[in-house]
Amino acid sequence: MSVMMTPSGTGEWDFRGANTKEYTHCFHIYPAMMIPQVARGLIDLYGKEGGLLFDPYCGTGTSLVEARLAGMDAIGTDINPTARMISFSKTTDYNLKRLKVETEKVLSYLEENLDSISDYSGFNEPENVTWEQLEKWFPKKSIGEISCAIERISEVGYMRARLFLQVALSECLRLVSFQRNGEFKLYRMPPDKRHSFYQPLLPTLKSRIDRNLEGLSRFVEKVSPDTEAKIHSFNTVHSNGKRHFPSFPCADIVVTSPPYGDSGTTVAYGQFSWLSNAWLGLDDKAPGALDREMMGGRKSSLEEFGCTALDDAIAKVAEEDQKRATEVMHFYDEYLHSIRNVASVVVEGGYCCFVVGNRIVKGVQLPTDQFTAWAFEQFGFSHVVTYVRDIPNKRMPSKVSPSNITGKTASTMTGELLVICKKKPIV
Repeated sequence: MSVMMTPSGTGEWDFRGANTKEYTHCFHIYPAMMIPQVARGLIDLYGKEGGLLFDPYCGTGTSLVEARLAGMDAIGTDINPTARMISFSKTTDYNLKRLKVETEKVLSYLEENLDSISDYSGFNEPENVTWEQLEKWFPKKSIGEISCAIERISEVGYMRARLFLQVALSECLRLVSFQRNGEFKLYRMPPDKRHSFYQPLLPTLKSRIDRNLEGLSRFVEKVSPDTEAKIHSFNTVHSNGKRHFPSFPCADIVVTSPPYGDSGTTVAYGQFSWLSNAWLGLDDKAPGALDREMMGGRKSSLEEFGCTALDDAIAKVAEEDQKRATEVMHFYDEYLHSIRNVASVVVEGGYCCFVVGNRIVKGVQLPTDQFTAWAFEQFGFSHVVTYVRDIPNKRMPSKVSPSNITGKTASTMTGELLVICKKKPIV
């Protein structure tokens, strides 16, 4: 396998000190986001102006934003409703003048009314969550403030302004809740601290709105109005989403960062998004249920893949824990199915750029980069190169629970690998 530090030498893929929140990339925090400079660099090297980019695990849309900025159309898919909401808000076109008028109206209303709210009486209970559940996560006054904000935002006639405001509010939910700082899973602060905790919603919301408007204004100045991004919900483990593409195959480039492993023991995207999914009526699943639907969320007994590097690594995991090895195998089986579907949408000569991490399970490093290159080779691609980068500013836990047992932690990877594969001509 060809491995390089950077296109020109050493360290340039690290982007230390770079502004990762420019344009609409500032909109919303999210775990393990690909930084825009990585997506931008890959598009510069392997993209095609006027072409189509596809991201099969688009998350909050980093690659989709960068595609539009580079003069490309984009298609993204993700099974997390919160992620799709954020992606759409970051990539869609707005009437800035109208948007600013609507946001000012909402903020003025909240300024006049939030001080008088002491609890949630007088508001309708959300459709996907009960007051009793919410009291476990928020002060009663905060529940009332959030209910008031949601009610007022729902009255906004300009649908894209409503979307913009919902995304700003979504980011505030964790900040005004009992959620522990720095955690992606649902962990509350100790009970003795909850009693005195209260974070006013309005200043938190206003700061997010102001920041997002500034980033959006810069995005509007640079983006080509002739490009567009479309967001879908199909799961590439089970479908290639053929009906969502204007022709087939038609993607000139895939730029994406797939999950590092099953959400239960790596980054719990579903748990991270539960407050938003529940409050905003996006999803009615219980906390953790969405994570079980994500790649590798189910368990199965599987055979070897034929990729020697991964088969050997899983065998070593099995020596320590057979059950854990089976879970790992299931993740890579679903990952393989996803790669097969992704490969089918790419045109001849097109590129797949996968930003992966080699996680550690039971003390064994899993060669996801080698497996990714091997998998694409099974479906008509050749491996071009793998670049290596540190991840000094990627938002993810420094330690995870490799066995999902409380108190047992291990270091996560500190580097990423950018695996580049090119589709061969059909002979």
